[in-house]
Amino acid sequence: MAREKRFWAAMAAFVLLGVLEWTTLSPETVRVVNSPSGGALLEVSVRGIALAVLLMFAVRSWVVYRHQTLAGRDEESSSRARVRSGRE
Repeated sequence: MAREKRFWAAMAAFVLLGVLEWTTLSPETVRVVNSPSGGALLEVSVRGIALAVLLMFAVRSWVVYRHQTLAGRDEESSSRARVRSGRE
């Protein structure tokens, strides 16, 4: 249960950080690739870069949480099977 509370607290923190990023960062764009004529071929917003990094960490946290949850279920089911078979 503590793992689930920590996960949801982390998700709330990611949302809060996302809102803070959105309100404090400017909507300016950064030129990533120039075209042959000298204009901008690819521009990315500063907000978008920051939110993409934050999203990457949120997805990583979710994957780790799911892995630990499923590993815990497997552990519980294998311990129950050992108890039923009389091995423990």
